[in-house]
Amino acid sequence: MRLAFIVEYDGTDFNGSQSQLNARTVQDVLETAVWTIFGEQVGRVSLASRTDAGVHALGQVASIHVETTMPMREIQNAMNGNLPDDVAVKTVKVVPEQFDPRRSAVAREYRYVINDDLTHSPLRRRCEYHVRRRLDAEAMADAARQFVGVHDFAAFAAASRDGGSTVRHVEWATVTRTEDGRLVFDIRANAFVRQQIRRMVGVLVSVGEGAKSVEWVGSLLGSSGRDQATQNAPPHGLTLVRVVFDPVFGLEAT
Repeated sequence: MRLAFIVEYDGTDFNGSQSQLNARTVQDVLETAVWTIFGEQVGRVSLASRTDAGVHALGQVASIHVETTMPMREIQNAMNGNLPDDVAVKTVKVVPEQFDPRRSAVAREYRYVINDDLTHSPLRRRCEYHVRRRLDAEAMADAARQFVGVHDFAAFAAASRDGGSTVRHVEWATVTRTEDGRLVFDIRANAFVRQQIRRMVGVLVSVGEGAKSVEWVGSLLGSSGRDQATQNAPPHGLTLVRVVFDPVFGLEAT
């Protein structure tokens, strides 16, 4: 059967989600747990979305193919018993054989949290970006709305040799101030180019500080040159909230 795991992790001590030589990654610890339970013959674990070093997840989705009669709850317990404390499998589900967590996904939702209070929060320092000046939330919200739609996000893409398309469809992008004073940037798109969201946040902070205009964001979207939005917000403020799939797969991270 093919299984899908909904996975939560604190990305602080990971060098990203994808397996890398001589680096601690989310994929590596998931595979170690899977191979301990089912044996290495089950093969590699696939992930729905690639996250950078330091980026967190509430709803990452992983998938493997196994031959087992273990109940789903037992598999979940076994996985969590073999995972480190900064990773947890929240749900295990049987999915159709053709399910592929990356190719079957129709959208990804991310959240970036900014603390623009005078002092930082020691308790939240691992999951929010501290900016030491009050930001204009309204201007940032106006700027974020310009991201919505089908655009070429080349200006927000890190330099790359792959030459792939940088056109993406952003369904919504909002900036709101929460009751506890944090600024929250929520965005949903079919996919994202490398470092796109962190560079978007860098642009929004520049607008919030008054260093750049809302109209400047539109000019970046109209450009086809890569690597123009160079202000890259730190990774620890970013969380993969949810991966959305076609209902036929009966799976949606929540």
